[in-house]
Formats: sequence, C-alpha cells, structure tokens
Amino acid sequence: MLNSLTTNFLCRTTVVGSIALLTPPVLAGTPKAMTLVPDDAELVVVIPNLGELLGDIDAINAMMGPMGKMEVTMGTSMLRGMPGVDLGGSAVGIVDFDGDFESEPDALFLLPVTSFGDLTRGLEPVDGIVEFPMGGDMIYFRDLGNGYAAMSNAGGILSDFVPASKSEAQAKAMLGTAGSRAAGDNDVMLYLNFDAVRPMLEESFVELESQGDMIEMMGGAQAAQGFDTFMNLYKTAVKDGHAAVGGMSFDADSGFAFDFGLQFSEGSDSAAMFNNDGNSGSYFNRVPEMDFFFAQAFDLRGAGIQAMMSGYLDMIQEFDTTGMMEGMGLDTMIKEFQGGAQVMGATNIMAMNGILANTVMYTEGVNADDAIGAMKGMYNAMGGMEMPGMGVSASFSEDAETVNGVEAYSHSMSFEIDPAMAGGGGIGAPDPAMMLQMMYGPSKGPAGYVAKAGDGMVVTFSQDADLLARAYKAAAGENTMMGNSGIAAAAAMLPENRVYEAYMGVEQLLNSAGPMMMMFGLIPEFEPLNGVTPIAFGATADGGGMMVRTVISLDTVNAIMDLVPADAFGGGGDDWDDEDDDSMDF
Repeated sequence: MLNSLTTNFLCRTTVVGSIALLTPPVLAGTPKAMTLVPDDAELVVVIPNLGELLGDIDAINAMMGPMGKMEVTMGTSMLRGMPGVDLGGSAVGIVDFDGDFESEPDALFLLPVTSFGDLTRGLEPVDGIVEFPMGGDMIYFRDLGNGYAAMSNAGGILSDFVPASKSEAQAKAMLGTAGSRAAGDNDVMLYLNFDAVRPMLEESFVELESQGDMIEMMGGAQAAQGFDTFMNLYKTAVKDGHAAVGGMSFDADSGFAFDFGLQFSEGSDSAAMFNNDGNSGSYFNRVPEMDFFFAQAFDLRGAGIQAMMSGYLDMIQEFDTTGMMEGMGLDTMIKEFQGGAQVMGATNIMAMNGILANTVMYTEGVNADDAIGAMKGMYNAMGGMEMPGMGVSASFSEDAETVNGVEAYSHSMSFEIDPAMAGGGGIGAPDPAMMLQMMYGPSKGPAGYVAKAGDGMVVTFSQDADLLARAYKAAAGENTMMGNSGIAAAAAMLPENRVYEAYMGVEQLLNSAGPMMMMFGLIPEFEPLNGVTPIAFGATADGGGMMVRTVISLDTVNAIMDLVPADAFGGGGDDWDDEDDDSMDF
C-alpha cells in the first residue's frame, strides 16, 4: 500500500510543482524515465529534470521572503546530498489506483542514479530488494539498471514491478503531442492514462447523471440542457481520450506557468478534429494599438475546428424549442468569424464612461458582406425579445453611412432589467441601470459601428468616430497591437501553433482600480505601475490533442503582491510562525 515516505515524496513533489511553471529549453525532449513506464500505468508524475526542480523550489521559497520555510531548503539540500543520485536525470512516480479512485493507491518512484551501490550505502540486496532504514520508516530499493533505481515503502510492489523497455520514440508516442509539450516545458508533469482508468471514469457517469436530475429540478429545462451538453462532452472525452496531462513550472527570469491538455486516441473521431494549424497572434496586426484591459485573438480556420463548431451549433439548435437560434444566422457566423482579434481598451472606470466603451473587434471569414448581413439578422432576432425580468431592444441600420471617412453601419442594443431581478431592488441591492452604465456608458448597452475593412470587418462597441477610424486603418496593418511589447513578451512564453490566445492587462487594470481601492481604504497608497507583463493564456488544437497554458510573469506576481498590505494575512510576517497558531506550518 502507498503510505508515509513514498506518499510524502510524491505529494510534496506534486504540490511544490503546482506552484511552478515555465522552465528553460534545457528540459525540452522526452524524459528518459518515461521509457521505463509500462503502457498500463494509471497515473504518472514526471519530473523531467530533478536538479532543475530542486533549484526552482529553492527559488520560490526564497521569493516568499519571511513566509518561506527552512524545512523546504533542508529538504532540497537533503535530496541533493543523497549519494548516487543523478540530479541531471529525469524521474517518475507511478501510481496504481487498483480499480478505485477512493482507495489508497500503490506507488513507486523511479529515481535516476549514478551508482546504485552509493545510493544504498553498499547494503546487499535480498531477492533483488535492498531494505534501507530512513528515519522511523523502512524504504526499499531495487536496481533496474540503465541508470535507474525503483523506490517504494512496500517491497512487494518493487518485486512485482516490470519496467518497460521503450525507445524514446515509443515513449514520445505514448505521451502524444499534448503530453510531449507538457513534459518538455515544465518542472512537474502529470499523465493520467485514460486507457488504463476508463472503467473508473465510466463509473462516474451514474453519479453525475443523478446530479443532472437535481439540476433540472432546481434550474429548469435550460439548466438541464446545459448539463446535458457538459455530459455529452465528458462522455466523448472518456470514450476517445488517450490521456489527460497537466504541467507546472517556474523560471526565476520568467515566472509561473500552468498547462492542461487532452490527448485523444489515434484514429478516434475526436483526434481527427484536433489536427489544426493555428496562427492566432497574427490577427493582432488587424486591431489598433492601445492600452488594454483584455485582448484576445483566434484562428478557427482549421477543418477540425469548423467541424466541431458546426456540431455544437447542431446540438444547441436541437435544444432550441423557440426557433430563435435559427433566425440568428449562427451558421453564417461560424463561416464568417474564422479568424480575428478583439481588444477591450483601457477606460476610466471612475468616470463611469463604460468599461467596454473602448472595445474594438476585427474578424474575417469567407465574405464580409455575409458577415455584416448575419450580424444584422442577429440584431433583428434579438430586438423586442422578452425574458423574465428583462427586455431587449436592438437596432442595426439598413444602409451604411459615412462616419469619419468610413462607410459604416450603426448598431445598438439596450436592456431593461427589473430591479427585482437584482436583489429585490431594496436598499443595498445592486442598481441594474448603474451596472449597465458602468459596463457600457450612457448608452447602457453595446452601441457602435460595423464596417468592411482589410480582408474582413471591424466592430466597435461605442459610437466613437475616432475609434472607428483607427480600427479601420489598423485592419490594413497601420499602428496595430502587433507592436505591443507586453503582448509580445507574454506570447513568447506560450506554446506555438496557437488557435486561441488571450491577455489580461494587469497594469491597466490595477492603474484604473488602484485609486478607487485607495479611496475606499482597501490599500494604504497606490503608485501607478509601469511595464508589467500581461497574464497570458494560449490554446493549441493539433496532433490529435489540445493544450492550454496560462502564464503569469514574475514582475506581475511582484506587482500584485506589492499592493497587498503587510497585515493582510493576519498581522504581518512575524505571525506566520506564532507558537499559538501552527496552521501554516508544513
């Protein structure tokens, strides 16, 4: 059984790794330890480079300052000091759930070694197993040869273990494209083998579907349809999935990153849909340069993505009993919104001129005229819509007019919300009208222009003639977000071949919210920030799988931490190790 020493080693390695991301290129490639992992291994914890992980753990601990723990430094020093350990090698932990996720699993650890004899201090093996006392526990080692030792706190597990003898190419095929990305870019990687745990995943269907019945009772038909969509996706992933992977890493010069991916079985319907090339970042050369709260770009031209979107459209139209979806022209929108970018430009939040008032979008597809026609149909379908507690008014001009030298259509949408739907309309309840003005400005709804531009069309979310002119010029490549240094720095840390990417402008958000936070006494003082790298998110859909990565640069982490008052966690750093409160000791 899995207990004490092996459990602690694997869990601490995983937890510490989950605080970390983004390692140097030295880790690229398939970890050698994966060549020893059997095909039926259920969960594998992969450390591509043991020395890199220990160094990054120390760097994180030091970065925490007074909150850092001496025990962490002692632990990494102890591992570095173990004789016979190859700190430049890769290691894996192999976990076997024995058919039940809720039971205590068995585990063993494959450790890279320069000398098995040095590791075990020359102790003689009995039936191939060396018993080694470590603290108050007994640990067991087995020499696997080829520079590896197996370690566990149960000798029987080591005796029964049959290591694989894969080539590096076979190990890479086992990981798949998503797994190889995670293994090549992270300090710690997790690999859940769907082929080995599928029966356990299928057992979860019954419990989840019983929860769906409860959701329908409480939320009605719409909530039930949403849950059914989730269940269909989950069942498809379980049926076609080869593995789920996750990755975590830290680099002192870059920051933290977190990966999650799915690799689908070769030849499955899902794998066929995830073979798309992507260059989403190129569309930032079609939107105007500006300070931003959020920016995103997408490249949905791949045949697999288009097939997925068409299938999703069929599914939601099947659930639509009103026929409204068909009238909105969503099938045309799929064809016309195949690539593009959207920027939510920074605004003065305190002036209530609309958080979305400086938002612009560029899209391109088969035909810009069809795209504009589809938008017009969508507005017509939504105009006059009535829902419980809310009414929608929408308009889209029939003909284009000249606005600041650009032939454009005007569009607008407004909402009437019953205050009773927002907390009863009593004292202290949110005011729907104020919330809408905060989001959209005086128009209290999206209102702007649509125009053919470049190879597609531009859309603004406020009737700002200057913004329209800048968006029109940017669609032709003039003064665009492609030159934004913050996005460029963050994009360099994302995977290549992206079909989607998004950036959160932490600097602009904090500079806008900081004075308000200071005014309300949430922070003692605020100095405007400069040069803070955006938080970045990127997704791929190639090689029969998908990968999403989130990256938070170190300068961003420090900027956020600097805003937090010293006593925010209960009175400052001196209280972390207070004798009367050992809740933070670990």
